[in-house]
Amino acid sequence: MSYQVLARRWRPQTFDDIVGQEHVTATLANALAKGRVAHAYLFTGPRGCGKTTMARLLAKALNCDEGPTATPCGVCPSCKGIAEGNMLDVLEIDAASHTGVDNIRELRENAQYQPSAGKKRIFIIDEVHMLSKGAFNALLKTLEEPPEHVHFIFATTEPARIPRTILSRCQRFDFRLFTLKEIRQRLELIVKDEKREVSEDALELLAAMAEGSMRDALSLLDQAFSSVDGKLEKDAVMGLFGLAGPDTYLALNDAILARDSRAALDLVDELNQSGFDLVDFARGLVGNFRDLLLICLDEELATRVEKPEAVKQRLHEQAREFSPQDLLYLTQRAAENYSRLERAPQPRWLLEAQIVEYTRMESQVLLSEILGRLQELQGDDQGGTSSGLEGGKPSVGASTPRGGKARAKRASSQTSSTPDGDSAKKGSSRPAARMADEAELPAPGEIDMTAAFTSLASRVCSDNMGLGTCLLNAVPLVEGDRLLLKFAPEHEFHRGQLKDKKTLLWLSSLTPECFGRRLQIVTVSSPPDSQEDLVRSRVQREIAPTAKQRIEKLSQKHPGLNHLLTSLGGRVTDES
Repeated sequence: MSYQVLARRWRPQTFDDIVGQEHVTATLANALAKGRVAHAYLFTGPRGCGKTTMARLLAKALNCDEGPTATPCGVCPSCKGIAEGNMLDVLEIDAASHTGVDNIRELRENAQYQPSAGKKRIFIIDEVHMLSKGAFNALLKTLEEPPEHVHFIFATTEPARIPRTILSRCQRFDFRLFTLKEIRQRLELIVKDEKREVSEDALELLAAMAEGSMRDALSLLDQAFSSVDGKLEKDAVMGLFGLAGPDTYLALNDAILARDSRAALDLVDELNQSGFDLVDFARGLVGNFRDLLLICLDEELATRVEKPEAVKQRLHEQAREFSPQDLLYLTQRAAENYSRLERAPQPRWLLEAQIVEYTRMESQVLLSEILGRLQELQGDDQGGTSSGLEGGKPSVGASTPRGGKARAKRASSQTSSTPDGDSAKKGSSRPAARMADEAELPAPGEIDMTAAFTSLASRVCSDNMGLGTCLLNAVPLVEGDRLLLKFAPEHEFHRGQLKDKKTLLWLSSLTPECFGRRLQIVTVSSPPDSQEDLVRSRVQREIAPTAKQRIEKLSQKHPGLNHLLTSLGGRVTDES
């Protein structure tokens, strides 16, 4: 007899054999006991979590000589035929290769015939989402009112691709991935029955590699058994599948904390020279940063990190050197980079660039954290500190050099970065944000224009926000008794909103209190020069400042904020 792989040989034969899907087995068992079995079921979930196996068990439960029953005998002709896959009344169809209308029409014709040997005719359609639109439409009527002797069981990994008309005609069960513990216990049972020796570390590694798929776990174990005659050790598993061990990820974490790009690149080179799968390593990085993030956030969350105790201890030590914002950023970037690496023709080059990015990353600090530190430094008990931030929303981040939140120290030789990226030496009496602001001030003769137009725009915004927004895109210029509003060509829409005669008269009526005399409002389409555009930018900053501008303005009122940023060597940035 030919060899049968472990995944087939150890396929569950009863509901009691299934682990991890109790919510499905319990419901189906009750339905069988009460005679309330639906005519159509939809089993959804990731690969290797038991969808097709459950479909076969349900077919066995309905066709067993003692059934319908939740405990089929397993010895009657129907049970044996279904287990061996050769019972004529149970048809398994792969929708990926039977996608057309003609295939479904043939299925509908077969559904009319009475069972030949069992009690029910069962149609199991795997990967049902692969059916064409026409095929789904051809199935609708039969699915809604099938013959009494027919049951449909659909399995899919992508339920979102199934039409709602099909979904509404089925009872849906969502299968979940298996936990590491459930997979490991199953592997231990199989290893014992196969009379093989496998180390604890190797078994744990195989269970982790399966990523929740029981079928993948059995396939991996089968392959590992074939590669080794004696005891299966962890190193043999890693060598067989080209895996990087946890020590590699721990070493990379240290390199990131130390901002040591060379050490990190040396790790990649060692992996490449040893023949490890760099794409798989990049995928492992996502899990590595995720584990650090959970540990950093909360002790209870840390219990969800399924790693050996020695590794978890090192992760705890490293997590204390990161901030949650850093780890969130690293996790997101690692996930994005992994998806790019899968398609890269030269994964090593792209991975090296990504690793350098991680080691040169700047620490992400929330605005709320900055304000908290500011209050500690100043001992400021003023109630209006956060008023300029619209309730203190952390919509802006400040970046400080990478290297651990516990190591951010002020150095006398450091420079502080202005919001525009310029550097100012420490010891300057003016805050960096104020210096940048003063560099953009218009000439003295235009300041009155800025103040007057700011007053007008503020008044309009308070009465009509829509018109006020349009006004903020204009460059004001007084010519005699006229207030000329110049709009760049790209702001033609905003100019059009102000061309109405009533609107212009209303705006003109507001000019005496803002400009000291009544002015006629005229709108024109003309690209402003750089000096004129400074007035518009300054008015926008006063009326509708960006989050970054609010921080700059706050630093002018509270020099301690600038002192804090300077001491951390940071700069104000727009948070992505």
